[in-house]
Amino acid sequence: MPIALPDLDRVPEGDHRELLIRLHRLYGLAGRPATRIVSQAIRGNRELEPVSHETVSALFRGDPLPAWNKIRSIIIVLCESADQPVDVKEELGKGVELWSQIPRPPAGGEVTRRLAPRRRPVTYRAPAPPAAAAPAAVRGEIPERDPHFTGRDLLLDAIEQRLAEDSRAPLVLYGPIGVGKTQMAREYVNLHAAEYAVVWWVDARDAERATASLLTLAGRLGVGRSPDVNETLEALFATLGDPGPYLLVFDGVQSDDVRPLIRTIGGSVMVTTRNAGLARENTYFGIKVPDFDISEVAQYLRKQDPHMSKSQTAEAVAAVGCMPLALEAICRLYHDGTVSSWDDLPAHFAASENVMPGGSSRLDLYPERAVRELRAALDDIAGDREALQLLTLLIGFGAGPVWVPLLLAGADGNISAPVRTLLRDQYKLRRKIPILVQHGFARRLPEDGVEIPALIRLVLRELLPDAAGERNRNDVRGILVKADPGHPEDRDTWPTHRAIAPHVLPAGLVDWPQATAYRTVRHQIRFLFLNNKIAAARLLGEKAVDSFPGEAMFGLNGDVYLQIRRDLANALRAAGKYRESEALTAQMSDQVNADPAYADHTIALDLARSRGHDLRLAGHYQEAFDLDDATYQRHLRSPRVDEFRIAASRYNRGVSLRFLGRFREAADDDEAALRLHSRHDPGDRRAHRLLNALAESLYGLGHYEDVVKCLAPVLRHGRERDLLRARRMTGVAHRRLGDAGTAAEELGACQQACIVQVGVTRELTLTVAMSFSNALRDLGQLPAALHFGERAKVLYEKALQADNPLIHAARVNIVATYLAMRRWEDARAMGQDAYEALRGRLGPDHPFTVAAVTNLASAVALCTPAGARQLSEEAYLRALNLYGQLHLDTLLAAANFAADRAARHEGDGSAPSLDGVLRELRRSLGRHHPVVLQVAQGTRALVCVEAPSA
Repeated sequence: MPIALPDLDRVPEGDHRELLIRLHRLYGLAGRPATRIVSQAIRGNRELEPVSHETVSALFRGDPLPAWNKIRSIIIVLCESADQPVDVKEELGKGVELWSQIPRPPAGGEVTRRLAPRRRPVTYRAPAPPAAAAPAAVRGEIPERDPHFTGRDLLLDAIEQRLAEDSRAPLVLYGPIGVGKTQMAREYVNLHAAEYAVVWWVDARDAERATASLLTLAGRLGVGRSPDVNETLEALFATLGDPGPYLLVFDGVQSDDVRPLIRTIGGSVMVTTRNAGLARENTYFGIKVPDFDISEVAQYLRKQDPHMSKSQTAEAVAAVGCMPLALEAICRLYHDGTVSSWDDLPAHFAASENVMPGGSSRLDLYPERAVRELRAALDDIAGDREALQLLTLLIGFGAGPVWVPLLLAGADGNISAPVRTLLRDQYKLRRKIPILVQHGFARRLPEDGVEIPALIRLVLRELLPDAAGERNRNDVRGILVKADPGHPEDRDTWPTHRAIAPHVLPAGLVDWPQATAYRTVRHQIRFLFLNNKIAAARLLGEKAVDSFPGEAMFGLNGDVYLQIRRDLANALRAAGKYRESEALTAQMSDQVNADPAYADHTIALDLARSRGHDLRLAGHYQEAFDLDDATYQRHLRSPRVDEFRIAASRYNRGVSLRFLGRFREAADDDEAALRLHSRHDPGDRRAHRLLNALAESLYGLGHYEDVVKCLAPVLRHGRERDLLRARRMTGVAHRRLGDAGTAAEELGACQQACIVQVGVTRELTLTVAMSFSNALRDLGQLPAALHFGERAKVLYEKALQADNPLIHAARVNIVATYLAMRRWEDARAMGQDAYEALRGRLGPDHPFTVAAVTNLASAVALCTPAGARQLSEEAYLRALNLYGQLHLDTLLAAANFAADRAARHEGDGSAPSLDGVLRELRRSLGRHHPVVLQVAQGTRALVCVEAPSA
């Protein structure tokens, strides 16, 4: 049951209620899904923090707020599910702004206890000039402040809130080496020193240093020294709060022997540590310090160079990640001349990726502190063989999360015996990961993952050469190949494919001359394609094709090689590279068809389906149908073909039928396919695809109300391309039903969603743009209609071959707009060209050609009335033959034909009279439909092309 907005007595007016109102608005735009659906969608995206359905329900009911990362996951999923475009960045920005003003756990933090109710708003303040704040009565030496300190606003707010409201438990800032824990504490001191009588920074790397620092503080406070150090420290702690509030910062705590020195009596204590376990102890309160977010990265780098471009920022992140210390390191390389420009950074760091260079060490590239601390941490775990072995293995993976289930799934792969032993002992493996986290090598991730930050990974690959050695690389490859769950058409395999994806290229899987490796690569290309990661699928496909060691080793003409090239062609097509896709598919088809070993082989059938798609996009509709029809019969004959391939082939045949204007046959086939598809899951993507196909066939038959009903389930539950297609056809149907306003609103939003989700020059985006132009024309917004119509034509010309029928179809629609704008000569000139081109390319009875001659007759009638009769008669007869007597386009052509006969004072004869046409229009559309009024007033009826989806 949908959740209602809570009453004011539960959540009163204020920031919490305003946030809930925004969330409920998104919830409504997403169709008010069940909370379990929201939770499942979040869990399907490993980039989001998981959220239980109970937490989702509690949030919408107005219970105390969860951590921001969970609200962030909910916002992103609701935005993605919305039935109209939503600015995700705007919603996240406003959401975190409101959330930061509400009592909640610290941003980004894992907390050990709840915060007390907030007594005052906390806002991060820029550092005041030193003279503006009274200095602390006692203040020790503190680390130098980074003059380029950037961002961290919410974390600083969280620290201030915590220390202001409850200082009884030490506040622990934790995270791996280089994440900026010390600078966070240093910045807090810089902002708040005047609020404390005593500020003291303790070097707490070990107990000896920490004790010495505290004894120095005791001397500064006049505490008498005792021969017994412990007595002196006890006296210090007993009197520390006498001058007033104090702040102690224990920086760099790592060993357990420092902990007895960390106390809070009458003051505040802050701890920085790599050890996340310390933050989870009951007597401590932890805030996790993350890497910079991308806006902080850009802000930090532009402080170094105001001319830093967006692409250079992205390349810097790709090279070293978002860790503050890593960014400091690359800035040092830039300023000292080691690299001549920001553009050189990726190549400079690439040598240490994957394969270690011979010769001198590259450690001078990295911050000395990071190298020193990592050396010390390696010394600390040197006696733990399994921990060091696991660390070495993890470094061999790519940058990004490594999931424990992935390691376990690969335990029986073609890997070395020591690694197999480690991975088979799940208990031991899980005990070693916290050791790596504790020593600052890695981060734990939700849902059983571990991640080594980019800078740490780069340095460790220098300190542990075995990590980039061939044996470790082969172990990583063996794990990835063994964990491969198979073909990604089964969505249950996607979590594992998603876990494998970041590591395929870094592990050099495309360079490993093993058939199993290439099968895994092929599955990854397909997985990326199905996830709409088109650029990534294309990149991996191109690298695989370039690296392929030869076809002979895989038998026949190279089954896996052919499949990879086919998947590359699919990615090229999806990227709008239609000519490149067609050329590659044609080349492979010729190769396979020439080899008898591939007669009705699944690869040959897969290529035939792809070839049919390319022929349709190229405008060869009859040739595409002939191939699709023959391919479907081959699928039915072959005993090796599965149900999925048969259904896909039948679907392709239906698409070609629609492009030929054979809508009745297509609709019968679509309905039969739906009857065979017995699943009733509302989120079933195959059912959504079939419903979209049926809707396009029904539209071609003129059954516009049925189109809207047919697509209702897809609008409620569809996603991605299925949802976009449904929105487009629903808008088109509303236009034909006379509701141009709803049509324009729906199609305008759909066009923007297409641009964002699939790209500007994709076939679907351009088809939607034409439909939007048609709706704007019916709405009377003629300049806008012309703009979008002409833009669609130009982009069709850019994406497709010069004589493609879709280009001429766009011109037919522009002619209709010209006619509405009374630009009759322009309409006649363009209409004549479009009609001749379509008649020559598709024949006189194709739907595109019939629309062209109908509008051309109107253009001629408005320029030279006496010359239009023959064209209008042809338009009517062609429409009658194609659609039947009662189809809307036939009636519109008949109305124009009647007007042209009347202009020549001819009788109706066997042709329909104007009165008869109006009678049928009123019956089919209703008395108040705009078209009925236009025809009754003698306005020329305009038609347009609504192309099927290819």
